[in-house]
Amino acid sequence: MEDKERRRPLHRRLDNSELIKTGFWVGQMFMILATVLGVYLAAQEGLEQAIRFNEIDDMQNNYFLRRSLYDEVADNVGIIRDYATFVKSENPYDLKRFHPNLQTYVWDTMRYSRHTLQTPSRFLSDIRRFYARVDELITKGEARTYGPSYFVPKLTEAADKMENRTLKQLHANIEALRATLEEHGVEIEEPSTPNNENGKATQ
Repeated sequence: MEDKERRRPLHRRLDNSELIKTGFWVGQMFMILATVLGVYLAAQEGLEQAIRFNEIDDMQNNYFLRRSLYDEVADNVGIIRDYATFVKSENPYDLKRFHPNLQTYVWDTMRYSRHTLQTPSRFLSDIRRFYARVDELITKGEARTYGPSYFVPKLTEAADKMENRTLKQLHANIEALRATLEEHGVEIEEPSTPNNENGKATQ
């Protein structure tokens, strides 16, 4: 009996401590990877939100800048029309006494704004040329280099071109910008001076 008992194989006890340690570290590695991935995804989402917010903020600033520019130029077109009508009907000798005072606060301030060059260049170029043309005609009219019969129709022509082309296109651009802002949940207050369907400021 003793020999049989001696020959009986002994069952070795498995040491589970190594498996437990291995499982623990594997779990820790997965936890670290999950944490890193979570932080990365959160940072990525935060970056996208920050970029989106910055784009909307820029868009909103551009809207108000173009809206102000539109109103100012539309007012100046009205001033030029009134001046041309007055000179044509009254034909005063001393035109300098009736020099039209154009409002250029927004136009002058735009040179200091980082949003100015985000305005489509065709609008900036058309407005610059309009002011230059009007200034030339009025200056030469006051100096009697140009007679009223010549420079007054030219003033009206410049006003027509600005109103019927540039201001209409600028108004459409502003409305498109406004629609995009509203799609992003940004509400835009109505301007204090309403506009008709043609984009012309009501008097």
